[in-house]
Amino acid sequence: MDLLRRVGVHVVETALPVIGFTVAYAMTRQIAPSLVTALAAAAAVALLRVRQARKPWAALAGFGVSAGAAALVTASGNAADFFLPLLVMRGALAVATPVLLLLRLPPFGLAYGVLTRRGTAWRRCPVQLRAFTIVNLIWFLVEAALTANQIRLYLDDQALAMGAVKVLIEAPASLLSAVVLWRLYRRLTARSCRGPACPVHAHSAASPANRTST
Repeated sequence: MDLLRRVGVHVVETALPVIGFTVAYAMTRQIAPSLVTALAAAAAVALLRVRQARKPWAALAGFGVSAGAAALVTASGNAADFFLPLLVMRGALAVATPVLLLLRLPPFGLAYGVLTRRGTAWRRCPVQLRAFTIVNLIWFLVEAALTANQIRLYLDDQALAMGAVKVLIEAPASLLSAVVLWRLYRRLTARSCRGPACPVHAHSAASPANRTST
């Protein structure tokens, strides 16, 4: 459940600058105060992350995305450009995900390896590899649909709609997806693969033999 809590915190922290920008722009229809509000929210999130002794690079990266978006909007004068950096990153991930799945390197598995410091050992477990692939495929379909909708709104220059969809639809959808996909992953990995080369279940597979020999 700690993983779900992390996801929830990440979703809320990511949404705060968007909420600040969207609310301010809806009230004033002016770019400058909207950017100030968004950057203030991003700075507050970054400071909170640092004070909680979380990774500094994550705090700087989050603020950097908002600062880059603010610079882009300032240069173009188009409020919808505030969402462009994140939209580009989401689009790139949506393109890369099918390739990684075909290479049997689901991004969720790679993230799991980094967070647990186990690298790609999970790839030698057929159960975990299958679970990560299925969960990642479902996430990809949902994320591709949400990203396609945001691209449509961006092309129509609908800045307020992009912010509203991000906060009112995408954030709750992300939280719900995290819960559903986590439960699905737990169910898919509930059984042991009992493969001799599996680094996860090798011990459990060997236990019956050990008990028989004794």
